[in-house]
Amino acid sequence: MQIAGVEPIPAEVRQRYVDEGLWGGQGLRDGLEAAAARDPQRVAVGDGTTTWTYAELVAAVDGAVGCLGGHGCGPGTAVLVIAPLVAPAVAVYHAVLRCGGVAVMVDRRCGRADVVNALEATAAELVVTTPDLAEALGVGELDVPIVSFDHVLECTTPSTGWVERDPALPAAIVFTSGTTSRPKGVVHSLDTLRAGARNMAEIMEVTERDTAFLSTPLASITGLLQTHLTTERGAGLLLEDRFAAASSLARLWAEGATILGGAPVIIEELFTQAEREDLHEVPLRTMALGGAMIPRDVLELAVERYGIRPVRAYGSSEVPMSTGTLPSDEGEGRIADDGACARGTEVRILGEQPGELLLRGPMRMLGYLDEGDNAEAFTTGGWYRTGDLGRFADGRLTVTGRLKEIVSRKGLKISLTEIDDVARRLPGAEEVAAFGVPDPETGERLALAVVTADPDAVTFDGVTGWLLDAGLAKWKLPEQVVVRGRPLPRTESGKVQRRLLADGTEGRTLLAPRLS
Repeated sequence: MQIAGVEPIPAEVRQRYVDEGLWGGQGLRDGLEAAAARDPQRVAVGDGTTTWTYAELVAAVDGAVGCLGGHGCGPGTAVLVIAPLVAPAVAVYHAVLRCGGVAVMVDRRCGRADVVNALEATAAELVVTTPDLAEALGVGELDVPIVSFDHVLECTTPSTGWVERDPALPAAIVFTSGTTSRPKGVVHSLDTLRAGARNMAEIMEVTERDTAFLSTPLASITGLLQTHLTTERGAGLLLEDRFAAASSLARLWAEGATILGGAPVIIEELFTQAEREDLHEVPLRTMALGGAMIPRDVLELAVERYGIRPVRAYGSSEVPMSTGTLPSDEGEGRIADDGACARGTEVRILGEQPGELLLRGPMRMLGYLDEGDNAEAFTTGGWYRTGDLGRFADGRLTVTGRLKEIVSRKGLKISLTEIDDVARRLPGAEEVAAFGVPDPETGERLALAVVTADPDAVTFDGVTGWLLDAGLAKWKLPEQVVVRGRPLPRTESGKVQRRLLADGTEGRTLLAPRLS
C-alpha cells in the first residue's frame, strides 16, 4: 500500500525511535502469545456473550489465521472488517495482523457510503462482518468476497503458521469523521499503534491486574489502542457494544473493570447513573479522558466522590496519546492541563500562543490514504498539523480549542468551546453545543443548541440572560438558540458534530431581535 504526499520524519529522528526502543524490537508474539504463556487462564476479553481466557483467545486467533489465509489474506492484503464491539472481531483483527494483512476497520454503525468509501480507498479483497450487517449494508452487491465472524471462528482450514510482520509497514486503517464531508483513511503501522498503546498504558499505569472497560468502537483509534495495550500488558478487556448507563454500570461493577479510556460523554453518563443510585464508589481506579472538551466538574467528581485518579490525554486518530497526565502528578496537576509529552513526542506551536499545535512522535500515523489530504496535513520535518489551538510551556500542553471551532462575527472571534463550557451549566440543559451559521450581515453568527427534556420552557431571553449572569461577555452571546428534544449528533468517539447542527433541520429555533 503506497501512501503519497507525506512529509517524512527525518531519518535521524526515526533512528532515535529505534535506538530508544520506541519502534521495532518486538514482534506480535511478544504481545498476545507471550501474555498467554505467562497466564493462560487470565480472562483476556469478554463481550457479555463470549468470554475467552488468553489461551482461548490465542486458539481463536490461530484458527482465524488459517481461515483468512485460506481466503487469500496474506502480506499486504487489505481486509475490510465491519466490526461490532465483540470478542470475535478482536480475534479477527489480531489474525489479519498475523497474516501480514492490513485491517481496514469500519464500525457496525456505518452507512453503505462508508463501506463503499473504504472499499474504493483501500481496494480491500475480503470483507469480514455479520450476515445481518452484510445484508443491511448491501455488501453482497459490491463484488467482494464476504465471510462472517462465525465462519472465521468455526473454519477448519488448518493454519500453516505465520511469520512476524515488518512493524514499519501499514497494519491498520481507521476512518476519521472530523469536519470533512468524507471520512479520511488514517494509516498506522504496528510501530505507531504500539507507540500509542504504550503511551496510554504508561500514563494509566496499566498492569496485568487491570481490566479495561471499552465502549468506544473497535474501529476507532481508542478501540485499537486498548486492544493492543491490554494484550501486551496481559490485562483484561471488557467490551460493551451497546452502552446504556444503567446496565453498563451494573456490568462494570459485576466484572470489576478498573480502567476506562474514551470520550468524556461515557463517564458523564456513568457518573449520572451512579448518582441516581446514590453510589459513592465504583470499581474504576483510573480513567483517561480525551477527544473533546473535558468538563472540569466531571474530573472533580471523579476525585472527590469516587476516589478515581483521572488522567487527561491529548491526541487524535492521526497522533494518538501524544500527551497525558504523568503518574507523578497529584491534585490540581492531574486536571489542570493536557499533560506532558509521551516518550518521543515533540510539540511545536505555529505562530504566537495560543497557536496551532504541531506534533511529531513515534505514534504519528504513516499518512492518509488520499494524497491530497496529506499535502495539507504535514509540514517540513514530518510535523503533523493538528488543527487544534493550544499553549505549550514548561513541558506541559493546554489545548484551548479548534482552529475551525471559532466563529468570526464582524471580525471578532468567539471560541465555541468557551461557549460550551459556560452554557453546559444552563439550568435544565442535558447537552449544549455552540456552532456557527453564515450571516449576510456579520459574516457568521453564533448559535447554541440546547438539549432539554422540556423544550417549551426554553426562551431566547432566558438563555442569553442566564449566560450574561454566568459571566459571559455580551458580545459573545448567541444570536440563535436551537432547542432540541433529541441528543446531539456525535461521532463514534463522542465528539459533537457541529456541522450537522448547522443545517437547521431539527429543533425549534429562537432568534435575536435583529433576525426575527
